[in-house]
Amino acid sequence: MGPFAPALAIVALQLVVFPTGIGPWVLGVVVGLLTALVALGLALIYRANRILNFAQGDLGALPTTLSVGLIAITGLPYAVGFGIGLAAAAVLGAVVELAIIRRFFRAPRLLLTVATIGLSQLLIVCGLLLPRLWGEDIFTNQRIGEPFHARIELGSVIFGGGEVLAIVVAPLLLAALALFL
Repeated sequence: MGPFAPALAIVALQLVVFPTGIGPWVLGVVVGLLTALVALGLALIYRANRILNFAQGDLGALPTTLSVGLIAITGLPYAVGFGIGLAAAAVLGAVVELAIIRRFFRAPRLLLTVATIGLSQLLIVCGLLLPRLWGEDIFTNQRIGEPFHARIELGSVIFGGGEVLAIVVAPLLLAALALFL
């Protein structure tokens, strides 16, 4: 039990003081898995480059905004929009690597970290301007359905396709990364 004893004690106390059904626990697992993927990305970038990358979320948000725009506005199928988003993410990552990371690689780590803050701001502006490609100010009035329909009820919590996809894909990604590293 060793290092897990405090966490298990907190969980046991929570079960006694605030009893809930299984639904909130599974929802917590879904959120925890997604958070673990983000944390693992930060750790990998830090181990590879010895910097804190403040642009990590924005490097994913810009291609995601592109995918949502392609699916919601132009009506492209999910697979095509998703594929274009993945390709855009790969191209964006390569451009950032060549234009910023390599240029500042020999510089002090603080300078490269500050460069990622500037990159983050640039990517935020690009993400806000991207909807204008389709004549939209912002995608707030656009809603796309889930790529597949799933509905699982666990107690008072209803899990849709996004949560089901996360509970299946996130552990697979974590396991694949563990095998790779």
